[in-house]
Amino acid sequence: MKLLLPLIIITIYWCLTAYQAVLNFDISFAKALLLDYDQANPLIKLIITFTIFILSMKNIKEQKNKKSETNENSTLKELNVIYNISDIILSPMPIHKQLSSVVEVIQKELNVKTAFIASFTNDKILLLNTNESLDKLGIKNEYLPHHNKLTDKSLDNLLSISFLEKRESINDIIEINGKKYKAILQGYKNTHSKKLMGVTVILVNENDTNNYKHFLQRICEQIAFTINLRNKKDEAIKAQNKYNAQFSSMDMELNIPSNSKLQEVIMHEIKRLQRYGTQLSIMLIEVDHMKNLSNIFTEKETLNLKKEIAMLLKKGVRATDMFGKWTDNHFAIIAPDVDFRATKSFAHKLNRKLEETRFSKVGRVTCSYGITSFSPKDTIGAFRKRAENALKEATNRGGNAIEIKILV
Repeated sequence: MKLLLPLIIITIYWCLTAYQAVLNFDISFAKALLLDYDQANPLIKLIITFTIFILSMKNIKEQKNKKSETNENSTLKELNVIYNISDIILSPMPIHKQLSSVVEVIQKELNVKTAFIASFTNDKILLLNTNESLDKLGIKNEYLPHHNKLTDKSLDNLLSISFLEKRESINDIIEINGKKYKAILQGYKNTHSKKLMGVTVILVNENDTNNYKHFLQRICEQIAFTINLRNKKDEAIKAQNKYNAQFSSMDMELNIPSNSKLQEVIMHEIKRLQRYGTQLSIMLIEVDHMKNLSNIFTEKETLNLKKEIAMLLKKGVRATDMFGKWTDNHFAIIAPDVDFRATKSFAHKLNRKLEETRFSKVGRVTCSYGITSFSPKDTIGAFRKRAENALKEATNRGGNAIEIKILV
């Protein structure tokens, strides 16, 4: 392949000089090619041919060296960017600052128009960094991939394609404010599931011929590592909080007694019942459709709703009752010295209070109630299970219901 171009050049030169000889000396083309005529000077022609060949080879070598030098410089530049990004990722700064700094490095070192990192949620595409260049181009902080009115050659449409089709890599021309840009999208994945978590996007000039794909792939690996590490850290913190809450007497989020405290009270009241012949009832409470509400509202808004409901229910209990958290979405009221009939009346009273209350962001909510009383033939496990089954039946009836189960 290296010799092909010089040989083509020599062949063209030889044929042209032969054709010139045909015109000048009235000989056949074959004789002109073989230098078989009196006016021919083979030595000079061979020297010229050889010189052309050498010069052609030299030019190819220079171009190759230049290309090699360019590639080497490009590789060194990319390695320098990746090294700088590694320093950022390993720094103790918060993740949103890390990602913003990563984008700043990409923009500065690669001299691109703008860049951003976006994450995929269930139904949205959220930008994880902000900067002036994004604001100038009118790039939003949030995109809706299921939106019906997406136009071709738009950033919205390209992001939607990546989200819906789970495309790892996209390179296409888009138009922003009447100007065309080349948009290059590269996805980053979850380490374990290999599920697409989001994309890194750079915008360059429409005629930019640089190949950014391999470089973006390496950057996305680092971004995925950072986000996965953050997620694992968050999971560890949640697990620790859950563990602490399980063995703490108070639930720190809702500021009410925890499940472990409720179990202590149940044990104490059962011992008192067995000694003095008193009564003991329990009412489990579930906020209806809480799972749907948590999907609609943010985690903070859902927590605030739980706090408001907990405060309302807590105000309604007697001084001798114990109100607390049973599970994540369930409350409980331990009611000593009353049977299931009185507890049912109490549930109706709480329900009327809920009907009269409008909660911020959500409005009116309803609850389901599961009630049971402790029987002399009961066990602690059966007592708890019966209350949970009663609550389950109340929710299965569509919610806003009271269900009682007793051991006969």
